[in-house]
Amino acid sequence: MKLYLFTPIDKTFREEFYYIIRKQNLKIAGLVSFITAIAAFVIRIIADLLPQTHQLPPQQFHELSITNLFMITGSTLVAITIFIIRRKIPVNKQNQYHFLSLIYALIFIGTSMSLTFTAQHNPKNTMTMLLIGVICVAIVFVFLLWELLLLIGISGIIFSLFIHLFQVDPVTRVMNHIVFWEIMLCFFVTARLLYSFHVNYFIKIKTIERKNEEIAQANRLKTEILAIVAHDLRNPISGIRSVVHLMQEYPYTPEQESKYMDWIMDACKTSDQIIEELLLAAQKSDGTKLQTNYISLNQWIENVRDNWEQQSKHNRKVLLELHPREIKAHIHPGKMQRVVENLLHNAVKFTPEDGAITLGMRPHRGGVRISVADTGIGIPNELLPALFDRFTSSGREGLNHERSTGLGLHICRQLVQQHGGNIYVNSKVNKGTTFNIDLPYSVL
Repeated sequence: MKLYLFTPIDKTFREEFYYIIRKQNLKIAGLVSFITAIAAFVIRIIADLLPQTHQLPPQQFHELSITNLFMITGSTLVAITIFIIRRKIPVNKQNQYHFLSLIYALIFIGTSMSLTFTAQHNPKNTMTMLLIGVICVAIVFVFLLWELLLLIGISGIIFSLFIHLFQVDPVTRVMNHIVFWEIMLCFFVTARLLYSFHVNYFIKIKTIERKNEEIAQANRLKTEILAIVAHDLRNPISGIRSVVHLMQEYPYTPEQESKYMDWIMDACKTSDQIIEELLLAAQKSDGTKLQTNYISLNQWIENVRDNWEQQSKHNRKVLLELHPREIKAHIHPGKMQRVVENLLHNAVKFTPEDGAITLGMRPHRGGVRISVADTGIGIPNELLPALFDRFTSSGREGLNHERSTGLGLHICRQLVQQHGGNIYVNSKVNKGTTFNIDLPYSVL
């Protein structure tokens, strides 16, 4: 078990842990104050009924009565206040009142401190009630380091101010001061050990939850990949099987053979693309630094456009809108080229032949923006929220019935985020769509 005597919980878990323990402290303070108020009230009744109580010296009886009344009143007020807060205040705002648990801990310790002296009036270093009080507080509450030190400091001030009211012997006062700070040291160590236990337990639980989530996510990914393999790969494989069957069962001319081979090659390319997208979508970032080149974006975008037009079977022209000044940036040319080509491919899928597709680049908010805009059919609003999700349900067939694996835009976002940027979409139905890739200042 890792000890947290003078150190806080790790930053990764800090905010959630503080929220939980403060909520827990508030609940415990309400419960303990309610029980204490009832117990103190019962003790008050029993004390009034017992004849031995009235045989105490008047001064001591008066001090015991005041201490008991203070415990009843303070505990009752805290219990009622916390009850109202827990019933009337929204759960997410109740932690604003977590200071009540600190106040009640101080009331509990102060009352125990008072009982220590009023019980015997000259305890000769016998601080049984004070020891019980601080041990109870250390066990039931989980305080932060500064809260614990504040509690100890205020208790020390109260002890120093009021001890002379019960003890006039200077030697006894000195000895009680020594014992008090020994008790406070034990209180500090006990509270921090229990704090360490809570922290370690919380971290273990959260680690297990995260591991379970990772396992569940991996299982979902496996199921989704199997579904894609079973569904999307079946079509090209079935196409290949059909062509091979034709070639085996029926005679064919050289022209038909060439056409059959083209069909088989297209089916193989489609299968390769699906497999590559599945592998890329399943990859997790390993934290290694992205290998980039410092290149001219103007020239790079022209090359990407020219290369795409040459290799594309759609025979579509892409307009360029580049910034007149040369802009250089640190990017991974291959990965960013895949992003742009994927966006161009989507633009072609959903843009009629008489529509326009534009590839642009310009400075934007200290970084650079690369955009792919079209005048196509647009994207309905209900599909936009899940557009970049892996295996998204927002995938649609293109105008020429091109199929979608639901991975392309997710991969685009994944590659852009590796550059420290992000990708956004603006679209209007029957007006067109614009994808903006915003890369930060750090790449320039």
